Amino acid sequence: MRIKILILTVFIALLNQSCDDQLEILPEDGIGPTTLFQNEAGAIAGLNGIYSRIHLAYRQTFFNQMYPLSGTDEGFENRNGTRNFLENNHVSSERFILEAWTLLYEGVNAANIMISEVERSSMDEALKLRYIAEARFARGYLLFDLQRAFGGIDGVQMPIDASKTLLPRTKGVDVYAQIIADLENAEQNLPSIQDVTPGRASKSAAQGLLARVCLHRAGAPFTNDGDYYTKARDWAKKVIDNTYHELNPSYEDVFTKLAQQEYETKEVLFQIGYFFTDNNQQGGKIGSTVGLRVDGNGCFQRGYSLISASITLTNAYRNDPLDERGLWNTSPYYVTGGACLTKTSDNQFRYGCSKFRRTLQTTGRGSWGSMHWPVLRYSDVLLMYAEAENQLTPGSNNAFNAVNLVRSRSKATPLTGPITEELIQEERRLELCFEGLRKYDLVRWGILKQKVDETLAAHIAADGQPNADWPVYGTGGTKNNVSANYYFNVYQNYDDSKHKLLPIPEQEIGANSLTTQNPNW
Repeated sequence: MRIKILILTVFIALLNQSCDDQLEILPEDGIGPTTLFQNEAGAIAGLNGIYSRIHLAYRQTFFNQMYPLSGTDEGFENRNGTRNFLENNHVSSERFILEAWTLLYEGVNAANIMISEVERSSMDEALKLRYIAEARFARGYLLFDLQRAFGGIDGVQMPIDASKTLLPRTKGVDVYAQIIADLENAEQNLPSIQDVTPGRASKSAAQGLLARVCLHRAGAPFTNDGDYYTKARDWAKKVIDNTYHELNPSYEDVFTKLAQQEYETKEVLFQIGYFFTDNNQQGGKIGSTVGLRVDGNGCFQRGYSLISASITLTNAYRNDPLDERGLWNTSPYYVTGGACLTKTSDNQFRYGCSKFRRTLQTTGRGSWGSMHWPVLRYSDVLLMYAEAENQLTPGSNNAFNAVNLVRSRSKATPLTGPITEELIQEERRLELCFEGLRKYDLVRWGILKQKVDETLAAHIAADGQPNADWPVYGTGGTKNNVSANYYFNVYQNYDDSKHKLLPIPEQEIGANSLTTQNPNW
């Protein structure tokens, strides 16, 4: 059974509000939070309202995929001047920033209302615990999205009740404490992943997300002042020790199933579902904005491929021809318009981030489709375990074995050891590229500027040089890599004093005198 995120009138009336709006339901309407959350059906409706905010915030891929990818050692925007936030040329009034901020806080507000009303309801106590736990999972997830994108040391506003008062920023360490408390409550009270409706939060999802959150809390700009590496390792180990979870034997099949709206919960612990219908209320652009290039709408609908894979990533894959992830994630092929032929790109600067493919989707129109978004995969849990374990015991055999388990699935050449921090960081790029994690990883490791500089230098060096893939996958002669000047903009515009965070939206600064702007914005 699939959970379809329904954006119904009742949810809009009750839950779709900005942080400064008041909930106003007239008595004659006969329905409000107090009556909605009196039974299980109402709780499910409330959860769908919360999930719908995440669904909407992610559907165009700006916030969850394009922003954390562009300008890293994974990829860059291959268009000019159309999306400033992908070129490190944005300002605090950017529409995309306000939309993401508003939708995520709408979700937090909806979760707060639900938690408050379910606690006061006459619902069965066991059901109360379960639905409050899922609302707290969603709130923790939303606050984590906000904190890592906007927060830093100074944190973000942290409403944790249904009141509508304006708030100052809560220090980042305290935001993380609340996120962890919410997720720990969820882990304690949510059912196993086998016992939840696919697409809903589970005990495994809470454990895996806790590992991720603890790694962020241990890293820059914070310090490991609460033994967070141990906590991250232990949460990841809980997932690993659950014999239900395992790697899909086929790396390619993970993303094929996501494209075909399937839930393969042994590997994918949590995913956001999209379902294309004629009115497109539930569709998304995953696989179109970032994905295999498909020219024209006549074949498999449009794959705009607005982000190119970095040449450094392509070369890292080609250095190990046995690694099946290479041709899947940085394919030299694209689909032409009209005749729907597969051709070889003569320019590595135009290789799409081909992990996500419109060619695998069975429904869609134009750039809209039904591919699901993977929030958390088992391979990520293995690599988080390896990272935390190696921080605690440098050169750990357990960390080494976890990384090689991930590599063996894709037939990559096994590492021979010893395991190092750098090898784990690179393995995360090879395994998890284009899944919305890289920029945040580079920030917490304190190496974003280093990777920006290295990638820019490598791209400048590759400009005008032979495409090494062409003799293998192309036909005849030699082809050179050719850049456009704007391919380098996102790297050249990078300012380490400001671009590790998004700015607080200008509209929020103007409306809330208690809040402050991020440094140098």
